[in-house]
Amino acid sequence: MNLQNFKKTKYDEITHSMTAYLTSPDCQYTQTDIDKCSQILDDYIDELITISENPASYAIIEAVKTVVIKLNELNSTTNIIETDQREHLCPFIQDAAVATGLPKPLNDITEEWRLW
Repeated sequence: MNLQNFKKTKYDEITHSMTAYLTSPDCQYTQTDIDKCSQILDDYIDELITISENPASYAIIEAVKTVVIKLNELNSTTNIIETDQREHLCPFIQDAAVATGLPKPLNDITEEWRLW
């Protein structure tokens, strides 16, 4: 998959469901929080696009670590990442890393840093 296509996938699979949940009385986050999450993911894809010009596994893993830590920070104050989002975020992050050149890992590459 072309890395730019991950931005559309992000909307279809992740931020769209967050937006739909805004109307729930149980929702603890705002549209601004969704926008922050979306920007974090866009920044991750942009970083991978830059890395893809000269892919190195260590640089890809560092980008994964960075995006997970940023999502941890956002989630710690907003609780924006529910089970549904986690089930889409982990493969999104991993698939984008693999598309950049990381060998397909056997386990979830986000787990080492992920708090959600």
